[in-house]
Amino acid sequence: MKQEVLARTIIETMLNKSLRDIERDPDRSIRNLIDLGINFAKGRFQREFLHVLQEMMQNERSAYYTLVKNVVSYTDHRRLMTIGMNIGFQACTVGATLIRENEERLHFNIPWIYQVNFGKNGLPCEDLDKLICQGKELGTFIYLLNGNGPIQKEHITVVKNHTDCAFILLVTAEMILGDLMDKLESTANCLILVDGDSELLAEAADELKKHAFLYGVYLRCRRADQNLYFEPDYLERIEDTGAAFCVLMPEDQFSFEEDELRKGQTAQIRGQQEYPFILVDYTSDIQQIDRVISNDSCAVAFDSEGYVYTDTGKWQGSPYNIHYKNLRDILENVTKK
Repeated sequence: MKQEVLARTIIETMLNKSLRDIERDPDRSIRNLIDLGINFAKGRFQREFLHVLQEMMQNERSAYYTLVKNVVSYTDHRRLMTIGMNIGFQACTVGATLIRENEERLHFNIPWIYQVNFGKNGLPCEDLDKLICQGKELGTFIYLLNGNGPIQKEHITVVKNHTDCAFILLVTAEMILGDLMDKLESTANCLILVDGDSELLAEAADELKKHAFLYGVYLRCRRADQNLYFEPDYLERIEDTGAAFCVLMPEDQFSFEEDELRKGQTAQIRGQQEYPFILVDYTSDIQQIDRVISNDSCAVAFDSEGYVYTDTGKWQGSPYNIHYKNLRDILENVTKK
């Protein structure tokens, strides 16, 4: 553990310098930052991801240079550092090692991210805290929280208590324009995704930028309309918000079936590097990362009542409910190798 703390401190020191350098000499410093990451990367996922970035940055006209400049200029550096380290180091280095070790020892699959309903109408705080504590023991440090009803002080307290985790919050524009920003002001470990179909998207994006959060948009994709999301007019609308990410989510919240057409179109847009944000197909991309970390794909979610969902659907009964059972016991039943 002491070695992990030391390694994290060294990397944070170097990253702080890199962020200052990017403000002075963006293009050169971005390439140097990627080279630095490759030198420190230990996990297979990290190395593969950084080598892809390195190849992309050979294109001097890449819109991703603009993306990095915007993120560094408009995001609070404490938040940027915390989220980056909690994902890149805590989840993809420390966590990935724990996941592989525990999967070999326990003989069931462990996801690198959990999807959970969050808020007044979501999973109760005590159950959410239990899930996160037990998830970290098994190696998971990233949690996607679907906003479900008002997000209150006690919900933010859970997020604050787990400073080593990265939380991705899916919320509405109305929440952003309400009092959510004030509640989150002292947090550093949240990446916020706002509903991209809202008529108030531009106003919400301005508010997120005003509070210096790292943010993106998410879209619930209807299969019949999904070609719309790849049209230049639609992508330019996302670009106008200043979002760093655009995440395509399935219309059915707990569906983990990969859509090959959406997967291919997303990869094509990313490869063209024409837009200064990262387009993500949630279903295929999280499963691809999981395959790199532990060779198997494993998607797990919990609904507001605490029941677990996997690629086979909802598991009924108390043995599959985080309120009644420990996470390890649930995974042993639903993701057994």
